[in-house]
Amino acid sequence: MLHDNVRHNSGSLTPTRILHLENNAELAHLLKHHLERFSYLVDTVADSDGCFEALKAARYRAVVLGYRPANLDGLEVLRRLADRDPAPPAVMVTGEGSEAVAVAALKLGAVDYLVVDDQQTYLEMLPGVLGQALERPRRGPGLRQLERYRDLVDLSPYGITLYRDGRFEYINPAGLKILAASGSDDLLGREILEFVHPHYHQVFLERLRLLEERSIEVPWMEEKFLRLDGVPVDVEVTAHPFGQEGSPAFQIIFRDITERKAAVQRLERMAHYDELTALPSRSFFYDRLDQLILQGKRDGARFALLFIDLDRFSEANEEFGHYYGDLILKEVAVRLKSCLRETDTVARLDGGEFVVILSKIAGREDAARVAERISSALLEPFDLQGQVCFLGASIGVSLFPEDGETKEQQLLKAGTAMYCSKQLGRNSCHFFSPDPAHGDPPRRLTRSGAVPGTEAVAHADSLPVW
Repeated sequence: MLHDNVRHNSGSLTPTRILHLENNAELAHLLKHHLERFSYLVDTVADSDGCFEALKAARYRAVVLGYRPANLDGLEVLRRLADRDPAPPAVMVTGEGSEAVAVAALKLGAVDYLVVDDQQTYLEMLPGVLGQALERPRRGPGLRQLERYRDLVDLSPYGITLYRDGRFEYINPAGLKILAASGSDDLLGREILEFVHPHYHQVFLERLRLLEERSIEVPWMEEKFLRLDGVPVDVEVTAHPFGQEGSPAFQIIFRDITERKAAVQRLERMAHYDELTALPSRSFFYDRLDQLILQGKRDGARFALLFIDLDRFSEANEEFGHYYGDLILKEVAVRLKSCLRETDTVARLDGGEFVVILSKIAGREDAARVAERISSALLEPFDLQGQVCFLGASIGVSLFPEDGETKEQQLLKAGTAMYCSKQLGRNSCHFFSPDPAHGDPPRRLTRSGAVPGTEAVAHADSLPVW
C-alpha cells in the first residue's frame, strides 16, 4: 500500500517533493533518510543561494529550513519566501529554540516550528506536520499568521498577551492563570497598567515607550504584577512588536517566578542563618563583626565578644540522642535571644558553640552583666518532652579595642578565655588576659545568677538592666 504522500499525477505515481535547507550535513542526512521512509522526495541545499535557485528550477510542495543556514538567517529566508507567489509552506527546524524565534517565524508565515532534540522526537513529528501543511488550504498571510500565533501561544507555559493602545486584546490560558482570571472576558479591553504593581508603573511605562518608539524587543526584566484579586505576583517580562494592520500592536510575554524567588530566598536564608536554630550563621556573624570593627575604628565605639560553649552538651547528646540534642539547641537559641538587646548579635558556630556580640557597651561591667544573665538562663533545666536535663555554659569574653582590632584577634582571645573557663571549672565566665595568673578570677555562677564572694559581681548587679 502506498503512503498518502505518493499521489497519482497524469497516470503516474509522483512522490511529494520537499526542499530542505540545512548546512549541517549530519542533520540533513538524518532528515532526508527519515522523510524518504514516508515517500517524500527530499532535495537538500546547504545555503540560501542554493535554496532560491532550486525554487526557480523546480516546484516544491514545501520547504524545511534551519534557523541559521549558511549565508542567510532562516528568518530572512522566510521573509523572501513570503514574497513568492505562490509561496510554498515552510517549516522551521532548529536547535536554537526559543519563544521569541518561534513567534517571529510564525509571524513571517512558517506553518510550524520544531526543535531538534537528542531523542529525535522532531523527526517523528515532522511527517505529520508536513502532511497537515500540505492538506491545509492556503490562506491570506494575515489570517494564517494569527492562526499560527494562537496555536503556539495557547499551549505556551508562559503568559502571552497582545495589547493595543494600552489595553488587553488577547491573552492565552497561561496568562489567565497567572493573573487569576477565570476567562478572557475578565481582562479583554481593560488597561494593562491596572495589573502592574504601582511600584513598577514608571519602569513598565518607560519600557513600553521604548518599544513603541524603536520597535525593538525589550529584554527580560523582573517586575511585579497584580492578580485580578489584588494579590501581587512576581513575574519576569519581555515585550516585542507584533505587526498587524491598523494601529501598532505589541505582545508581552511574562512568566511567574514566585517559586523561583522563594527558592532563592530559601538558599539565601540557608547561607545566612543556621537551619536548626534560625540564628545567624557563621558567615553572617563574621560580616557583622567586621562591620563593628570598622565602626569602632571610625567613631571609637566599644563592643564585647562572648564565646559560649555549652557544658555537658556532648554527654546529653549521647545520653538522650540527637533528636533531643536538637531540641536543646533550639531552646538555647531562644534563651540567648531573650538575654540580649535588638542591637546585639547571637550566632551558632558549631555543635554547642555560640557567639554573642554586645554592641556599644560602656565597659567590661556591661559585658559581665550580660554574661551572668546568659549563664543564669542556661542553668535553668531543659524539659525534653518529659525528661529533664541540666547544662550550663563556659563563657569567654574579649573586648574591643583592648583585646585586638581584627576579627581574628577577637575570636582567638574570646576562644582562649572560654577554654580558661572550661579548665578552671564549668559554668563560669572568664575575661581574656594576656597573663591568666594576674587576670580577673573566673566568675562562677549559681542558678540564681549571683556570683558569691566577689565584689566585681556585686558591682555588676548594680548595672541598669538592658
